[in-house]
Amino acid sequence: MNADIDQENRATIARVTCGWKLPHLPLEAVRRYWRDVHSPGIARRPGLWEYRHLQFDPVAPALLAPVRGIETACPGDQQLMWTSDVRYLDQAGLDLFASTPGPEVKKQLLADIDLIVDQSTTYLVLGDNASTLVDSSGTAAPQGPAAQPTYAVFFRQRGEQAAFRAALRALAARWAVAAGVRRLRLALFETPDMEAERKAGYPIKTHPPECKYQAWIDLSLSSAEHLRGLLSPGDADCIRTVHVYPVPVVYTSVCRGRPTLVGLRGWPAYDAIQALGADNQRQAALLEWMYGDVAAGGLLA
Repeated sequence: MNADIDQENRATIARVTCGWKLPHLPLEAVRRYWRDVHSPGIARRPGLWEYRHLQFDPVAPALLAPVRGIETACPGDQQLMWTSDVRYLDQAGLDLFASTPGPEVKKQLLADIDLIVDQSTTYLVLGDNASTLVDSSGTAAPQGPAAQPTYAVFFRQRGEQAAFRAALRALAARWAVAAGVRRLRLALFETPDMEAERKAGYPIKTHPPECKYQAWIDLSLSSAEHLRGLLSPGDADCIRTVHVYPVPVVYTSVCRGRPTLVGLRGWPAYDAIQALGADNQRQAALLEWMYGDVAAGGLLA
């Protein structure tokens, strides 16, 4: 296992938020806002270990070979548009994140949910229920357009949770060694606790039970063709639904406990700096002067 996987798997708690926008808002405006306004605010909060935001294209059932008993299509008005994968090393990290900033500032940050979100569910993932099995990307903090075909694969269970989780672990292990698989991270979701979310101050806009998922695989392939044969007939014993969302872009705002350049300055600044090779704009002294202690020690990406 490589060092990037070891570091990623150090996180023992994740909050995976999945949702879609208010109907009247332009999708591109919402995507820009989440990436360049909302995410830099979240990236400045202490206690984070990793923070990735994935934007989705519509579900693509044709990418999978049909398996009797597994539903792969999804109504357009039930399709996710994004996932934010926010990870913490441990409970102490989550507690620190929850305690900062103060109530008035946190209120303004969370106002973004009412501003742009129609429905959204946050899934808790604990311990080894989240694990990256393979990653040959060579980068701990992917930024911008996906370097290879990337998919968010969401699952709904058939039957009992224990059997479903055992089946998903076996499926993930099988996929991880399949031809063309370059990255695979499995997350098994806890049943969302709306009362805990409410007590934490989050606006409750959760999906109805039939729209919720029980697991997610973050998957990258050398070619989309490799996706087609990944499901097997036996998978239908414990899996009721598989929705494949193409992921055109991924933004990493926090990596290994530090904000990235995208997390501090937003994507447009990062893109401009990359285009001109402006390494002076990446230096710790400058960034600490501009952004304070949150930039101390430099950036990892």
